[in-house]
Amino acid sequence: MQDTSAAQWEIATALIEEFFVGESAREMEGRPRTVFAVGDFKQSIYAFQGADPQGLFGARDRFREMVLGAEQDWRTPEIGVSFRSVTPVLDLVDAVFTSPLAADGLREPGRDSLPPHRSARPGQGGRVELWPLVPKDEKDAIDDPWAAPSGNAGQSRAPQKLADTLAQWIAVQIGKPPQSGQAPLRAGEVLVLVPRRSAFLRALIRALKGQGVEVATLVGVGLTDSLAVQDLMALCHALLLPQDNLTLAAVLTSPFGGVSDASLMDLAVERGERPLWTVLRERHLERPEWQSAWERLSALQTRIDFATPYQILADALGRHEGRARALARLGPEAAEPLDDLLSAALRFEALHAPSMQGFLHWLDSSSLTVKREAEAEIDAVRIMTVHGSKGLQARLVILPDMTGEVQGETKLLWTRQSGLDLPVWMPGRELPSALGEKLKEQEKAAAQAERNRLLYVALTRASDWLVVCGWEPRRKQSETSWYALCAAGFAQLGATNHPFEGGWEGEYLVIEAQPESVSHTPRESASALPAPMPALFGTAPGWHVLPAPHEAPLTRPLAPSRPENASYGAAPPALSPLQIAAGQESGRRRALNRGTLAHRLLQWLPDRDEAEWRFLAEDFLAQPAHGLAVEEIERLVTQVLAVLKDEMLAPLFAPGSLAEQPITGLAFGQVVLGQVDRLRVTENRVMLCDFKTNQYPPRPGQAVPAAYRRQMAAYGAVLRQLYPDHELVMALVWTEGPTISLVETEE
Repeated sequence: MQDTSAAQWEIATALIEEFFVGESAREMEGRPRTVFAVGDFKQSIYAFQGADPQGLFGARDRFREMVLGAEQDWRTPEIGVSFRSVTPVLDLVDAVFTSPLAADGLREPGRDSLPPHRSARPGQGGRVELWPLVPKDEKDAIDDPWAAPSGNAGQSRAPQKLADTLAQWIAVQIGKPPQSGQAPLRAGEVLVLVPRRSAFLRALIRALKGQGVEVATLVGVGLTDSLAVQDLMALCHALLLPQDNLTLAAVLTSPFGGVSDASLMDLAVERGERPLWTVLRERHLERPEWQSAWERLSALQTRIDFATPYQILADALGRHEGRARALARLGPEAAEPLDDLLSAALRFEALHAPSMQGFLHWLDSSSLTVKREAEAEIDAVRIMTVHGSKGLQARLVILPDMTGEVQGETKLLWTRQSGLDLPVWMPGRELPSALGEKLKEQEKAAAQAERNRLLYVALTRASDWLVVCGWEPRRKQSETSWYALCAAGFAQLGATNHPFEGGWEGEYLVIEAQPESVSHTPRESASALPAPMPALFGTAPGWHVLPAPHEAPLTRPLAPSRPENASYGAAPPALSPLQIAAGQESGRRRALNRGTLAHRLLQWLPDRDEAEWRFLAEDFLAQPAHGLAVEEIERLVTQVLAVLKDEMLAPLFAPGSLAEQPITGLAFGQVVLGQVDRLRVTENRVMLCDFKTNQYPPRPGQAVPAAYRRQMAAYGAVLRQLYPDHELVMALVWTEGPTISLVETEE
């Protein structure tokens, strides 16, 4: 374990202390219960989150006492083999941390030095470099805020020089093998580590993109700090207030607008006092880029007052190609901020009224951050802080910001007195105190130890190639700076000097070992073509290259009483809601109600004794809820009994018939999922019928509606697959009549 706080060690100890007490020390099979813990306190770099590297040793001592007290075996093996880095990288690590200044915070209690590292990749070459520091520019020392600028001095500063040189050097190295016999270096195999966020980080990203190198910034930044998010926020502001000329101009020159600076000047310079929105509306047909921008902006502006923020953003990124435009200009790293912005819009709408103005205010006031996953497989140069690189590796690791010092002192320190944690305020050097000076020294020592461990993590991320560089600080470089510690390690190893041709004078130091055998080269580039298969393995069969056959989508259940699929034709005529509202349902509505009652009787009367059919039907229809007169009851019972006793339909209601029978199968290339009201299968005949309620029966001589004929044909196609030698008889029983319609289908 590593980066573990005291509270976590207490939890771990409470969980395993029973392993060494009484019967719980053994499993049910009689075997002793064991504990296996792995820890590397040299990589404990999260003190700001409560991590305590010394807690590992305290926990180890407690575990040893418990194990030995239970008369069990205790072992403390050392792990000095590195499966990541080659020998030159590990030699530099050992040389750097032989210095007491660098080893402070990494040595185990009772030891004077760190155990040496051994590489599990002997003979695979490797290279480490120490570039000369970029000389300090004289203008850095004379930083007069009142002096008038005589030129673009920002481009001549030391950090900017290093950023430009590094970008050019990385662009040249990509695609070339680092050493003879090795695979070419890919952009995704380059890792740039910085100790903190700084202006140099932005300068390096800008320089790399200027060289055409894909960059993946893995440093956590605020969501609203992303350029892609800022462009979308400007778009939303312009849609809310089109009269804001400056914001609209920024939108037009953004990826969403697609208008160049020169084209914008042609549109805006001679417009007089008219708003830019008005001029764009009047002149958008003059140029293709103006027309394209106007069509996108006007389409969104008409919906800004009633569409939710998520809908506006989703339309801007999807329908209006905003995502593609942003990725084309800003690169793939703009994808995650855009996705996080959409997620933020959904969270806002779940908590607040979905207004665009409220969303923009909420977004400006929030502290949302966006950070790409460091483990993602991307072919782009990765740039991140050392804290975020823990657990990662790369063939080429570059450490450019190596001359920084330990952060300044804090004003509030803590001390433990009589079992209590007490705050100690540090007013300044003019009011010193013995306790304050002691606490400051302790804090400085702890910060330097943490910084040394951070350097250890940074150096050990490199697997094949390591480059250390930096620029001269304004003040004298400290002997505990990372660059000074690495320079001492290079000197100890006797590195060779080479003239530096990177834009400033000096020599760079190199420690290199050539690969002994090509067989140990890293994996080949992902772009390499696979080797052809030997002829003895044959070739792929013919179906291997054929596209899969088209499968029709799953259709909705075919219910003849509810024809709702457009492929089966228009729905049969039904009672209009307007007629019902107008009070014209006195006849039709009651007729449809009678049809529903007839359907129910036809469904459950066949299961009763035929002698009781009339009595049960009259008793059921006489219920007050049905609201039927005596004459209506008599007429309806007569109609239902006429259907039940019809000679042609009699088999459907005889014993052995099925009610509400599901039918499932394939017909005409579609899935049929339906259910018929009555089904009867005899030795040589299949009969089915479906009751029609709430629909008018066809008039004499009129055909059955096409929707019903097609659906019954689908049922018939399924049944013919089950009973190919049977006669098929299908009927529709219109309960409004009731009327019987036979449905004939082609074989």
